[in-house]
Amino acid sequence: MANSDPRRRRTATRPSKANDDLERAKCIAREMQKILDAPGPRESAVARAAERLGKTSRHIYTLLERYRDERTASSLLRKSGPRPKRLSAEIEEIIATNLRERWNTLEAPDLSRVVSEIAAQCAEAGLPPPSYVTVQDRIPILFTPEQIAKKRSSNANDVRRLKPRPGYITAGGPLAVGQIDHTPTDIHFVEVVDATGAFVGRPNMTFDVDVFSKCILGFCLSLEKPSTLSIALCMAHSICKKDDWLKSRGITKQWPTYGRPKRVLVDSGPDFRGAAFDRGCAEYNIKIKFRNRGTVHTGGVVERLLGKINRYIGKNDGGAGRSVADRNGYPSENRACLTFDDLERCVALAIIDHNEEMNKRTLKVPIKEWKAHVANQSDFSDEPQAVLLNFLPQTQRVLTPQGLAMFALDYYSPWLGVFVPQRDRLDPLDVRWDPRDISHIYVRNPEDGNFRPVERRDGTKDSITLWQHQRDRRNKRAENTRTPIEKMAIPREIDEIVSAARKNKPKLTKMRKSEARALVRARHAAKAPKPYQSMKAPEQPTAPHPSRPKRVLPLDEW
Repeated sequence: MANSDPRRRRTATRPSKANDDLERAKCIAREMQKILDAPGPRESAVARAAERLGKTSRHIYTLLERYRDERTASSLLRKSGPRPKRLSAEIEEIIATNLRERWNTLEAPDLSRVVSEIAAQCAEAGLPPPSYVTVQDRIPILFTPEQIAKKRSSNANDVRRLKPRPGYITAGGPLAVGQIDHTPTDIHFVEVVDATGAFVGRPNMTFDVDVFSKCILGFCLSLEKPSTLSIALCMAHSICKKDDWLKSRGITKQWPTYGRPKRVLVDSGPDFRGAAFDRGCAEYNIKIKFRNRGTVHTGGVVERLLGKINRYIGKNDGGAGRSVADRNGYPSENRACLTFDDLERCVALAIIDHNEEMNKRTLKVPIKEWKAHVANQSDFSDEPQAVLLNFLPQTQRVLTPQGLAMFALDYYSPWLGVFVPQRDRLDPLDVRWDPRDISHIYVRNPEDGNFRPVERRDGTKDSITLWQHQRDRRNKRAENTRTPIEKMAIPREIDEIVSAARKNKPKLTKMRKSEARALVRARHAAKAPKPYQSMKAPEQPTAPHPSRPKRVLPLDEW
């Protein structure tokens, strides 16, 4: 039945070259046997065989000579290895010298230029020039692949990939060696934002795998690139019991693998080279071993399981495929239907299914191997939040009367007030933070060494991620940043004032500085507006005296 999945390309199976050669040898062997069994003159049988096989009679006699002794089809197969040299010693010397001096160099020139030079030197010496194929056939005779890689490449991986890698990746028991790595998921998801479906993309997976049993101890699904946070979440998930975690997500299956690994094998990425990962592993006595450059195969256990889980979940709606060619035009973004929480549950179930599935090669079940050998391991019953806190990013801050400053925010808690009078004698305080919520930070108490939460000083208790905070600051910075023209407007105006003053600079006369200062002070004081000038009531015009009739006084006559 044809594959109906539009995401998968149909690849036709082609017979190998070895099969083609064998079939051709069988056909020739049948013709050779007919020649040997044919009565009468052999010349006519050879001519018929040459006509059927499309070869010359001379070639048929050569094949017949090879077939006569053993009479097997394999005797007619083409012999591997270089053919006998037919060129003169002088031509062979010219070819070898030019290939060593001109072709097998770090500049890695094209062979055609070297062939042209060989032809020119042969013509100068009166010798027939060799063909391009002849010169090309001399390369594997004169040089080994390692010699070619060392001379024509400065990349050490080109030499390293030619070396054999025998052996196995083994461990002495459960939790003896773990491997941690990241990869993007081969499936998209959607999230509901403002009552509408918003396409988000492909999250990243971080796995912690036990090398001995091949069980996946824990994982982390994150929207961010691999970072200190994703490692911290993965370690907290793998070290601690998962009963509450499974119950909160409605998963009824059992996932009994957990514990502190004695050693973890990681790559040399910056997320593993950070101080937070080193400090967290030291807290739980976990040794770190880094994979050297070019030794990707040493992390093959976690690499294979990442690919297996990706293939498991990538078959669902929204699968992105392993590549653009593998996707084959499938609209993975439009077909995505799983939310982030749904995808996290699917990954967890796929991991549980792997832990319970028999390996077809070793015929071992990972979870059975774990249970059979984990009885002697110590059970520390670590708390997830405590483990997470130990792997979170950390810095140091100096205590001030206003508290602590981080991310352009101020943090303060009443319990820090006791240490404010002693701040000059205190070392910088250890501070850790969770990028998923920076409304609180975690500060180490100088007295007992325990971490305690500290809230924002402005009283804001709303949760906000570090990425949201940085995005808001970028937007505000872009909104309030002046253009280059606006920045230079005032400096240019100041320059104009200075230039005008430079042209009108008066001649200075000799005068005591105190006298000059007094005169200038008096002049500027006289010009300055005074408060009483604005407070004085305006003068009103004098109103005319009202006219009134004269009173006539009575006169007494004596």
